[in-house]
Amino acid sequence: MRHGGWARWAPMAVALLAGGCQTIAPERCAGIDWHRQGVEDGRDGFGPSRLERHRDACAAVGVRPDAAAWEAGRIRGLDDYCRLPNALEQALRRHAYEGVCADPRFATLYQAARRYADARQQVADLDGQIDWRERELLTNRKLADDRRAALRAEVRSLQRQRERAIADRVDANAALERTRLQLGV
Repeated sequence: MRHGGWARWAPMAVALLAGGCQTIAPERCAGIDWHRQGVEDGRDGFGPSRLERHRDACAAVGVRPDAAAWEAGRIRGLDDYCRLPNALEQALRRHAYEGVCADPRFATLYQAARRYADARQQVADLDGQIDWRERELLTNRKLADDRRAALRAEVRSLQRQRERAIADRVDANAALERTRLQLGV
């Protein structure tokens, strides 16, 4: 693209990038029920900093969120979010936890389940790395001998990492099961 062409598209690209971080489309700000928005944010496990992001999103159109209504709604929404089975669900999906639940059992269960989910993901990532290298070794007949040897060495190293990751996954699963039993979940 010529320089002049890029200059024409740059403002749109900047707007898209900036808009991608907004929590609410500015044109929706004037009609928002802030209590309802708070309930939704609470059900999604957002902390108080979420209101600042809403404030930033709506500032361009001159709308200030009703902080009291939003917070009352968020607390109501947290009643749904902070149930112990949800700690397990959120962690196994590898969703972030912002420390919003008063019950310390939520964080305990979340941490144990997240450790297991991360360990499971580590094994899957290593499997993908090994598969890619093995496929390259099998299908690329044009590989130089030194590159072929390097790929084989990488596969061996990744397989050792995978063995450790599987052991970590087993340990994390056992710890999760102990935590679940302890908490009755």
